[in-house]
Amino acid sequence: MRILVANIPLPANRFLVDLNSSLERYVELVQDHEAFWNREGQYDAIHLHFPEYLTYEVEKAYRDSLSDELIEEIEARLKYWSDRSTLVITRHVLLPHDAHSDPRWEKLYETFYKYVDGVVHFAEPSIAEFKERYSNTLFMHGQPIHCVIPHHNYSSLPNQLGRKAARKALGIPNRANVLLAFGGIRNDEERELILKSFKLLDVPDKLLLVSRWREKLLNVSWIRLKYWLRDLTRLYYKLDPRYCFNYNFVEEEDAQLYLNAADVLIIPRLHVLNSGNVTLGMTFGKVVVGPDSLDVGYLLKSTGNIVFDPNKPDTASVGIKYAMELAKKNQVGPANKKIALTEWSADQCADQYIAFFTKLTEVRNQA
Repeated sequence: MRILVANIPLPANRFLVDLNSSLERYVELVQDHEAFWNREGQYDAIHLHFPEYLTYEVEKAYRDSLSDELIEEIEARLKYWSDRSTLVITRHVLLPHDAHSDPRWEKLYETFYKYVDGVVHFAEPSIAEFKERYSNTLFMHGQPIHCVIPHHNYSSLPNQLGRKAARKALGIPNRANVLLAFGGIRNDEERELILKSFKLLDVPDKLLLVSRWREKLLNVSWIRLKYWLRDLTRLYYKLDPRYCFNYNFVEEEDAQLYLNAADVLIIPRLHVLNSGNVTLGMTFGKVVVGPDSLDVGYLLKSTGNIVFDPNKPDTASVGIKYAMELAKKNQVGPANKKIALTEWSADQCADQYIAFFTKLTEVRNQA
């Protein structure tokens, strides 16, 4: 089987790197956005991921503005390939993170789904949400076939340091009860959720560890004053023993410092479809707290982790406290790690992708 992965290179996306590496054990895998755009080559299946990263031109439109003309050009390519290959898309998000208010991105996402033969979801709620959202969509080849394949684990990340060594490297006391927010904080709403939840958290020796803190610059006209106040805020957090903030991107080899130093991992999203941090936290044996929203809520509840009400963010601190108690008793975390490592390996998930590609191709050939 020959498969084209149609998106620009995303070397920092560990999901894509590991999945494509595992798929290459079974199939001839070509990762080439230009081949897709230029309509070059022959493939049994086209694997799509994030529409906003289809080509560099589309990525630029994500940062600037998406035009109707570009959508038409994308649709022409989708139609071309859908007449010649099986099209499969993995549904990572509802819409691009920074484009929820732009109807053109809603249109582009629907355009992708119109032409696919199959959709891979990370959990069942995504399927139900998809069918409701696109209930009036005219699919070019009939209703797509849906399949649930887990978000594979992060065992490819370095993980040699234990809890004590990780805390020593970050300057965190061994006695601390550490709440970790890992990865990007997308907006001020998530920022305030983290700060407020930690402030309300009623546990001794609490410490908030953040891999990349989102700073909020004050609205003052004098630029030098704005950054002086930022530096003053940084100093405040540095001097307060309850906070350990990093402000820069964390390299993959250093991710283990934060994850192994933590007791509990919080997913500070509200209304969200998926989060790779569910699987990330479980891979490292952490108790995970997140919103009771679609796939995130489903996966956390089904694995014994903790959810909060996204419509009542104040409930997050209660959930974090309970998660801290579980971590102290060494509960949930070990079971999380076992599930992630024994059931969600990249190779296991690649097996399921191959089976799905094969099934869809057979269905097309019989039509």
